[in-house]
Amino acid sequence: MAKKRPPLERRVLRLLLRANLHDIHAADIAGHLHVSSSTLRRRLRKEHTSYQQLLDRVRFHRCVKSLSNHRVPGKSLARRLGFSQPNSFYRAFGKWTGMSFTEYKKQVR
Repeated sequence: MAKKRPPLERRVLRLLLRANLHDIHAADIAGHLHVSSSTLRRRLRKEHTSYQQLLDRVRFHRCVKSLSNHRVPGKSLARRLGFSQPNSFYRAFGKWTGMSFTEYKKQVR
C-alpha cells in the first residue's frame, strides 16, 4: 500500500519555513516539489489556498517570533522577511494584526 503524501499546503509551508524568504519564489518551491509553477498554483487552489497566502503565513510567523525575542527595527525585519520595500511590510503587518507596527511593538513590551 502506497504511503499517503501530506497535503501540498503542508509541504509548501515546510519549504518556506526553512527558506531564506528574501531569495525564494514560487518557481523555486515548484522546482523543489518537481511540478511546474502553474501546477503548483492549480493544486494549491484546489486546497483553497495560494502561494502568496502561505508565504504571508510564514512571514507573519517569523515576524511575531522575531518581535517576541528581540527589538527589531521595521526596515530590518522587512528585509529579513523578503519584502522589497519597508512600506509593503508595514501594510502587510497592518493586515495581519489590525494595528500599526509601532502600536504592536508598544503592546508587546
